[in-house]
Amino acid sequence: MLGERIRSFRLESDLSLSELARRAGVSKSLVSQIEHNKTNPSVETVQALAAVLEVPLFSLFLEEDGPQGQVVRKKERIQLTVPGSQAVRELLTPGLGREMVLVFLRIGPGAMSSRHPVNHKGEECVYVLRGRLTIIVHDEVYVLEPGDTFYFDARLPHLFSNDYEVEAEVICAMSSGGLLSR
Repeated sequence: MLGERIRSFRLESDLSLSELARRAGVSKSLVSQIEHNKTNPSVETVQALAAVLEVPLFSLFLEEDGPQGQVVRKKERIQLTVPGSQAVRELLTPGLGREMVLVFLRIGPGAMSSRHPVNHKGEECVYVLRGRLTIIVHDEVYVLEPGDTFYFDARLPHLFSNDYEVEAEVICAMSSGGLLSR
C-alpha cells in the first residue's frame, strides 16, 4: 500500500516524520495519516513526498514486485500506475530492486507523463521507438523522433508530453543506485 511504501522509503532515508513533512511542505499529521493509510493524499502531495525521498513517483504506487527470474515475458509485465498521469507504463525489468530499471512507456496524442514536472535520484535515458516525444528538463525543451535517445540527470524536474497525432512508444532506462530495492 502507498502508506507502507512511503514509510519504508522514509525509514531507509533515515528521515523522521517531522523532517519528511517539513521538507515536503505538509503537516506531520498528514504524513502520519498517509503512512497509516487513513487518508488518500493528493497527487501533488505524493509528488512532494517522492521528491523529498528522491524516488520515482511510480515506485510509491507499485503494489508488488515482478517476476524474480531474469526473463520478463510480455504477459508478465507489471503495469505501473501513477494517479493523474495519462501515460501507460510497464515494467520491463524483474521488479524495482535493481541498479537499473527499464520501463516501456506509451503516451497517447495530447497526453503527458504527469501533471507537473517530477524529479528523483539517479539518471535517466529515453529511447523513442515510435511517434514523437517532447521532453522538458529544467525548462529546456527537446523534441525526439523515432531512433533518438536523450540522457539526463533525473534530479532535474522533468516531464514528457506527446504534442502530436500519433501515440509515442518509448523505453526509459533509469539508474536507481539501489534506491528502489526497498
